[in-house]
Amino acid sequence: MKDWVWRRGWSPRKRKLLANIFGHLTIRYTRSRFYSDYKGHKETQKYKVIGSDSETVSITWWYSFLKEQQVRKIHFEGDRYWISIGRHKEWFKRVTKSAS
Repeated sequence: MKDWVWRRGWSPRKRKLLANIFGHLTIRYTRSRFYSDYKGHKETQKYKVIGSDSETVSITWWYSFLKEQQVRKIHFEGDRYWISIGRHKEWFKRVTKSAS
């Protein structure tokens, strides 16, 4: 949340409520699909890579909630990546399955 741009007048309580939304989403990518899990709510979406460079990948997919095609630019930094949410960044870190 350190990069978050807060609106004026947001109380510490409101900030904490918003911050509690984050940290629960897991996304797994394959060559053509991504699988998301947010607190047990699971979804699968087909996607297509439409461009890339040394630090980013752009993908497109059908976003059923908004009923439109979406384009997302994914920015990589080390073992983390971020996406834009308006004027904010949502960060993700790479996790690996532990050997059992």
